[in-house]
Amino acid sequence: MKIGERKEGSVVIVTPVGRMDTVRAPLLESRIGAIVRRGDHRIVLDCAQMTYISSAGLRVLVFGAKACHREGGELSIASVRSECRPVLDASGLLSFIDCHETVPAALAAADHAQEDGIPAGRSRLKAGNGQKMEIGELRNGEAVILTLDGHLNSVTAPSLEARAASLIRQGGIRIVLDCSRLVYVNSTGLRALLICAKSCQLEGGKLVIASLQAHCRQVMGMSGFLSIIDCHETVESALDGLSRTGGELRDG
Repeated sequence: MKIGERKEGSVVIVTPVGRMDTVRAPLLESRIGAIVRRGDHRIVLDCAQMTYISSAGLRVLVFGAKACHREGGELSIASVRSECRPVLDASGLLSFIDCHETVPAALAAADHAQEDGIPAGRSRLKAGNGQKMEIGELRNGEAVILTLDGHLNSVTAPSLEARAASLIRQGGIRIVLDCSRLVYVNSTGLRALLICAKSCQLEGGKLVIASLQAHCRQVMGMSGFLSIIDCHETVESALDGLSRTGGELRDG
């Protein structure tokens, strides 16, 4: 693995090139450790040229984030490729490491945090990284359509659980989660969806998913989630399916 490095202001941009696997991950860990030891504690990992990441690579990211945090700084990642993003999502790593679409966005967030004195690391709750989600609600006969708009993560998942719980308490409710505007989901979000689906079933209802974007479908597919909860191509087909089926989850 080739590792590029450059500095912009107080931030060091590290660019791993190629595969971050068991053999190559220690090289990145060593580089990050050297950067932190020399006194640079704000690091952006530019992943635009990283083509693969294994569990060993994930451990390096955790190491780097903790090393920076101990010194009052922060490690964030940017420009993650589509083939690597599902691994990061499924690991839950993005619930405490900021991930930005581009390096300039990561640099802007770092500058904003430094200027405003926002604490680094997990306590910052991914400021400036799209942590919000809006939930729309529409009645359609005996079903309720909840439209998820934004990011379903550790920050926003409780809002979905609370909204679903208020509906589920009515008993026998049928819920369609319209995910056409859901742009991101991590492991915390998946757990929230499963909790909502099981709670709905216990009260004699059913929860299904519709209109998943490609990225979210990939994350849910990798986790085995779609073998448990019904997923439909459109809201219309989900409503039709609810009118013809019972309320049980599939066995995973």
